[in-house]
Amino acid sequence: MRKRHSHQKKLVYKLVILLFSLIFIALNYSNKQTTTKADDEVVVTPKFTPNKPPKKVIGIWMTNGYGLQPNPDYYTVVDTPVTLKTDAGRSVWTAAAGALDGVHYRWWQSTDGTNWTAVAKANNGYKKNFTVTPTEVGTVWYQLDTQYYNYFTGLLLKTHIYSNVAAVHTLADPVDALQLDVTSDDDYLYNTSDKLSNTTYAHAQPTPSDATGTITWSVDNPDLATVDENGLVTANSNSLSGTVRVTATFTNNDGSSIKNYVDIEIGGGLDDQTVKSGSPATFTLQGKTGGDDDDGSSGTGTVNVDWYKYAPGSNTRVKVSSGTDTTYTTPDTTMADDGSYFQAVLTFTSGSTTKTITSNKAKLTVLPSSEPDIEITNKITNDTYQDSANTDQLLNDSTGNDSITYHDTLTNKSTEGILKADSYVIPMLPGTKVNTVQVSGNTLSSDDYQIIPNSDTGADDLVINLDDFSHGDSKDIEVNTTVPDITAKQSFQFTPYVYGVNYDGNVYRQEGLDEEINYITNKVLPKVENIDYGTITAFSKDILKYRPDSLNSPNGIVTADDERRDKQPLKVFVTQNAPLSNNNGDVLPASLRFYSDGNYSEILNNKTQIYQTDNGAALKSIAWDKQNGLLLHIDNNFAIAGQYTTTLNWSFEDSL
Repeated sequence: MRKRHSHQKKLVYKLVILLFSLIFIALNYSNKQTTTKADDEVVVTPKFTPNKPPKKVIGIWMTNGYGLQPNPDYYTVVDTPVTLKTDAGRSVWTAAAGALDGVHYRWWQSTDGTNWTAVAKANNGYKKNFTVTPTEVGTVWYQLDTQYYNYFTGLLLKTHIYSNVAAVHTLADPVDALQLDVTSDDDYLYNTSDKLSNTTYAHAQPTPSDATGTITWSVDNPDLATVDENGLVTANSNSLSGTVRVTATFTNNDGSSIKNYVDIEIGGGLDDQTVKSGSPATFTLQGKTGGDDDDGSSGTGTVNVDWYKYAPGSNTRVKVSSGTDTTYTTPDTTMADDGSYFQAVLTFTSGSTTKTITSNKAKLTVLPSSEPDIEITNKITNDTYQDSANTDQLLNDSTGNDSITYHDTLTNKSTEGILKADSYVIPMLPGTKVNTVQVSGNTLSSDDYQIIPNSDTGADDLVINLDDFSHGDSKDIEVNTTVPDITAKQSFQFTPYVYGVNYDGNVYRQEGLDEEINYITNKVLPKVENIDYGTITAFSKDILKYRPDSLNSPNGIVTADDERRDKQPLKVFVTQNAPLSNNNGDVLPASLRFYSDGNYSEILNNKTQIYQTDNGAALKSIAWDKQNGLLLHIDNNFAIAGQYTTTLNWSFEDSL
């Protein structure tokens, strides 16, 4: 018997404040610094001694400085702008004392590395990010003075933060990048609402270093973190954890591009810990917990870390340690510690200014030392459809009504541990029908297992009741199921596990191998674009109206997610249900036609084939050049002004 699938989609086309502040004087590197640049061995003397890198603890600024310095060297060509990007900041203490201060930017430039002049406001000299458009080949040096002050305290009480010197080299010809290295200032960012160390800068360095292109940034998961045009990565404040990939794209002047990336971990500061009973557990604050200044100075404030413990099932915390350590090690654990949580609270103090930051709560799992040792081997098979990429723990292209069997073996490899009151759990896609459950060859009745919806994971947990598990015992489990109706492509990852208690009464749990079933609808899921043929004048007669360029090849009128396992030849038809008409019922003297190489077919009340796939090929896109496909022919009759629409029916049918 031949299979036949018909999928239709309807589409409507439309033609148409006063307070004096305490002032903290910014600390500088030294009295004077010089740097040597490669251009003719020019010795560059900064206009101002640059500030040291800021000292930060968990993202809190203890001293003034620049989070983002301008690059030492920029390369461009004549008449091509280049932007020196910066980001200065004040210590938490300076910012608190100068809460009314505004930030001001003053750029200086030098053409010889010694004599400096201020950049005029009209030439972007008062902007944070400084854009310059060179008009001749050569090198110009720049330095930024970021100033914090308000007009009531007077100009003598400014806070100055001086940047490093940056050179802008203007070349005669563009230079293409051949390689790109991407780094970040931090490899861990916090995701809490306290706004901890939740930002860092990513940097991209091309090879050769004098490449003259531009850099853009992106992330693979904006729910975890975002990145702006300057490479500033900001973690989410919604406690979402994971690893975000930050990608830099360097585009050369000729339009070619290269990419590279850096991975940054996003978390709440503490990781969960699992230890054996009788052993201590160590919790460590992640990220940069010390300063960046090279002389070991601690800035103007102090940092204290209080560690707290939440007993299992309790929302009350008890202080267990206080000091400056960003790592806490528990006493030797017992099973009573299982399920407890630990948390760090950092307090920053300077004078009367205090800021408190709280980490996430990290869970402590304690496993019994005298316990069974259950080994789980598990695999899954699709008895209806075999995909060449399937493995023992992965099934691809499973769909509704498929027969899937779970084959699991549990073996107690302990020499003395006994598992009692144990159960085996297999998480399943909700709606999965359990046909039979067998344990060591015996078919269980429905009283010996149950299906429990799990609100935490979204799965239906099949819980199989097992007998006591003595050392050396082995149990073979086989569960046959039927896949429910699949209405959308999805992936279901799960991990079966056994749990119970050992002879000491301690809870035991062991997980099997991670498994995954990828489900598909086994259907064609098309998307059809609207077409607007624009405005028709009263003098438009006996002409063709074409689609806008955005709907011509290579852009498709129809795109599709073809999830069919058996990709037989597929025919695509279109039918116009009614003439083009407006809200008053007036009919446009025009007809929609399907053109193909000069020939056309009227599609009004005429089911017209417009496309067919080859056997084994997936339907991905249907695209036409300007002269072909659906075009609108204007007849000779007079057209009444209005907006005209019609409805098309699209059919997607297997031809076998």
